[in-house]
Amino acid sequence: MSIDPARIRWALRGLPDLWLARTLYQISTHTMTRPVRCRTLWKLCKTVLRQDVPGDFVECGVWMGGSAGLMAVTLQRFAKKGRRSLHLFDSFEGLPEPSVEDGEKAAHYWSESDHSEHPGIQRCVAGTQAVRFLLHERLRFPENRVILHEGWFQQTLPNLGVEPESIAVLRLDGDWYDSTRICFEHLYDRVSSGGVILLDDYFCWEGCRKATDEFRAARGIKEPIVRIDADSGYWIKRISSKP
Repeated sequence: MSIDPARIRWALRGLPDLWLARTLYQISTHTMTRPVRCRTLWKLCKTVLRQDVPGDFVECGVWMGGSAGLMAVTLQRFAKKGRRSLHLFDSFEGLPEPSVEDGEKAAHYWSESDHSEHPGIQRCVAGTQAVRFLLHERLRFPENRVILHEGWFQQTLPNLGVEPESIAVLRLDGDWYDSTRICFEHLYDRVSSGGVILLDDYFCWEGCRKATDEFRAARGIKEPIVRIDADSGYWIKRISSKP
């Protein structure tokens, strides 16, 4: 009895993605991101790589590096050619204070106090050591392909050099209005056509949504924001989204 390759491919498509399962286990202690967002990020990273969308992968808001680790594994497993890099932007000091644009919910979240003079800044604190451990020791992603931009976005983004010249995946997890706005101002034009913009907090935080909507309106961006879960979404950049 001969084996039909088409039937084998059909059967394999029904199996779980074992590489994704393994990666989720490896990053589980380094992320607060829900599984559905991780699975969506994995799928979108694979898609842009298979379509050969030009550019590096960029994350703004890293914490302990879980999502960055997932992005790194997709680069290792599915990149067709070239040596794409992973650019990571974070203060590694926690969250900045929200502005009036972020609303009362954000102000309350930031001001919830234990004993710290500035309690909100202690939220989401993680050092670069945790990120490096996950990426380089646990996941074995090459050190020379990770660029850590350490500092507040207002310090690092305006002084960004020529790299990344182009971006295939841009993941924004800065929470607040000012953080989201400055990321768009300095990174959006580097996103390639067909590239993905993921917003971890679009449906969660008022400021993130406002900054995004203002930027999209000013640029005439019409691509729909696809909802991932209660808080997050993404869209695909097209050639029509020009400065």
